[in-house]
Amino acid sequence: MKTIIKRLAVLTVLVLLFNSCTKDSVPSTACTPIPCLNGGTSRSDCGCNCPQGFTGTNCGTQVTPTQVKITNIKVTKFPDTKPNGSWWDSTPSNSDADIFLTIENISNTTIWTSPTYYTDATGIGTMSYNFIPTTPIIITSFTSGYYMNIWDKDTLTSEFIDLVLFNPYNSSGGFPTTKTFTNSTSTFSFELTLSYVW
Repeated sequence: MKTIIKRLAVLTVLVLLFNSCTKDSVPSTACTPIPCLNGGTSRSDCGCNCPQGFTGTNCGTQVTPTQVKITNIKVTKFPDTKPNGSWWDSTPSNSDADIFLTIENISNTTIWTSPTYYTDATGIGTMSYNFIPTTPIIITSFTSGYYMNIWDKDTLTSEFIDLVLFNPYNSSGGFPTTKTFTNSTSTFSFELTLSYVW
């Protein structure tokens, strides 16, 4: 009888040791990793560390920024002549436009005017014109668009050349550092350099 009791005691100890080793070798917090989107990285708990601008279990939800900053505007195309085919300026004789830009909100209130302009700028070929704001242009409302207007600077009254309706932020597509916009008639194009604040 003592032999049976000893064998049962030894067997019980072995079972307990085996079970304790098995429990230690398999973490109690085992999980199935999920794919992290938009540059997110996996965590040890199988969740995701999301980069700035994204949230959600797998970083699949884009966060609307509090600000979009425009740090450069590059004009790549505009009408080289007036709609009737004549030159923008008559003095000096038959010369190109002296271009500058304004940005208006949807209510036609000017929110920025370029402090500089380009003399005798041509709207054709591979030329481009960079307008660098002295401080970034800060956009905080993305529910409606903005107008980028290009003008010919004249001594008395500046002459309107063309415009593009644009919005610097979209709720999908991430956070590009540059975006290009063209109007519906493909006569005026520009590229924005952008940064984002959340």
